[in-house]
Amino acid sequence: MIAGSEGMEGAAILTVSAAQRAGAGYIRFSSPEVEIPEVPLEAVSFPVQTDLSIDENEMSRFKSFVIGPGLGRNPELLNWIKELVSGLKCPVVLDGDALYAFNKNDFPDKSQIILTPHEGEFEKIMGEKPALDRISAVRKCAEETGSVVLLKGPTTVVSDPEGNTRIINSGDQRLATAGSGDVLAGIIGAFLARGAGLLEAASSGAHIHGRLLNRLPSTGVVANDLVTRLIETLVDIGVDRELGVSDETDLG
Repeated sequence: MIAGSEGMEGAAILTVSAAQRAGAGYIRFSSPEVEIPEVPLEAVSFPVQTDLSIDENEMSRFKSFVIGPGLGRNPELLNWIKELVSGLKCPVVLDGDALYAFNKNDFPDKSQIILTPHEGEFEKIMGEKPALDRISAVRKCAEETGSVVLLKGPTTVVSDPEGNTRIINSGDQRLATAGSGDVLAGIIGAFLARGAGLLEAASSGAHIHGRLLNRLPSTGVVANDLVTRLIETLVDIGVDRELGVSDETDLG
């Protein structure tokens, strides 16, 4: 995972914690611009060059990447993110600040990328806000970027480049809290590392992200509360046995 810059360390910590609790057995954490002292002890610090270059032998050991939570928008760093992503041969979740590195024509062909924008980040990528028909908007974004796209919102829409689309309505307004998206990115990254396909990881991650609220109070929820409910929610759903979930809407 590549995340975290000065003043935004919490995002990185939430993503690492969520990935651990969602079943990623071994996490390497990199922060190219600042040392983050409070990352969970079980995460392994993995230094990277300031240009984000990673040795090819080391690269082969990664099962998935999550790039972006709290990373910052230094223009030079955003260019290095594009270079890194173009060379990755494993699935990658681009979240938060990493999304600002890309316009719709910048993505590599035949990518293994999941994009997790909110509406403002979607507009940065596509050059326009999502249409009122969010399903069509997300399908268009997925087709033009060649990526799986997860558009966050009161109802979350997920689509792959072929137009397979899933609607996730398990969450509510309590997810509109700082750091909630960082938790989601960690869950999806863990599911990819466990072998889920791109569409399955994104849609199952979003569904479970919403289901975490079932064990939380009706008000006062903060992002770390979501992490504390991950294990029992995954066990309830049966994700300790298999990654799929059955009660999301699939539009085919």
